[in-house]
Amino acid sequence: MSFHHEGIEIMSSIDKYRHELLGYIECDSAYDIVCESDAVKYVALYRLQETIPHDEYDFDGVSGDILLGGGSGEAPAFRLSMPDTLNFFFKDDWQPCGSVDEVFKAFWSPTESFKLCSGFLKYGWNPDRDIEYWLAENISALLVERQEYKSLFDVKANSDLVFVDVLSNK
Repeated sequence: MSFHHEGIEIMSSIDKYRHELLGYIECDSAYDIVCESDAVKYVALYRLQETIPHDEYDFDGVSGDILLGGGSGEAPAFRLSMPDTLNFFFKDDWQPCGSVDEVFKAFWSPTESFKLCSGFLKYGWNPDRDIEYWLAENISALLVERQEYKSLFDVKANSDLVFVDVLSNK
């Protein structure tokens, strides 16, 4: 995915790697969330199809991980390690081996976070909740709702997020 800014085409960092576009999460922010474009109100949701090299600074991850946003040239990225993030929320006895950054991690600046949070307020997030935790929980619920991980988790899940499927536009 690429965007134009002042006549210059800006390629998203995600485009350097094999990935699958799952759809979009609505984020009706009052501020620009994608490359200084106040018209964009959706953030792409991707599944990585390769491991990201250590020299990438916009995000990290391994094949199978989920990214919200595509880094430079797009919305800032938020990585969910799979299936660890789902285990974190849906298996009562599961504990991460290290820090929570190994389970899910944001790659945004405070300003970018502020802009995204402005939009996510409209979908149930509130400033008393950690935005990364809230997003990880809601994206996980969304993936289970959509039966992306039905074989691993036979649970009922409800997400506050509005998802736009790439195939059906619903």
